[in-house]
Amino acid sequence: MFAVELEKILPELLGFARMLCRDAARAEDIVQNACLTAWNARKSFSPEKGSFKAWMMAITRNEFLQDARKNQRIDCYDPSDLEDRLVTDCQLSHRAECSEAIQQVFRLGREQRDVFILVVAMGYSYEETAAICKCSVGTIKSRINRARAKLNAMRHDDQLEGAEVEESDIPLQNIGDLCGYAEQLVLSAA
Repeated sequence: MFAVELEKILPELLGFARMLCRDAARAEDIVQNACLTAWNARKSFSPEKGSFKAWMMAITRNEFLQDARKNQRIDCYDPSDLEDRLVTDCQLSHRAECSEAIQQVFRLGREQRDVFILVVAMGYSYEETAAICKCSVGTIKSRINRARAKLNAMRHDDQLEGAEVEESDIPLQNIGDLCGYAEQLVLSAA
């Protein structure tokens, strides 16, 4: 049964992996690793918890994230090159909006900001972020939720009343600064 169900959704998994990584060869590797992971964990799958397809998509996404983290450590980009790659062909107004969004993230309190950057911007799992920040996973989820709510309120209110800005913090302007900040967080936890 497992193999039959897997064969049915294999093209969708491959398409999903291609969408995530934009590289056909890498996508095939990701799907292959996801299938192996699923095969090894097949006894833990329960139809009561969700569909087989959703389970496999989650495993494929996790394999992609692991692959991206592994390659992130190998591939070294100059932060300015990374920013140029991410905002290629953007209008100047979009860059300004991106810069404003980054500045809003840095108007959050330190605890919420650090967790938000690690989980949302850098793709770390809740567990990895909890280890870096030396607190529980529940605390991480709570901080993420509060940070999202504050950022949403900031987005809707041009007035930033009650925002916690520490004087030593300088709002960062670009993605390179954001990545550098996240690196410092990870290194300080090591």
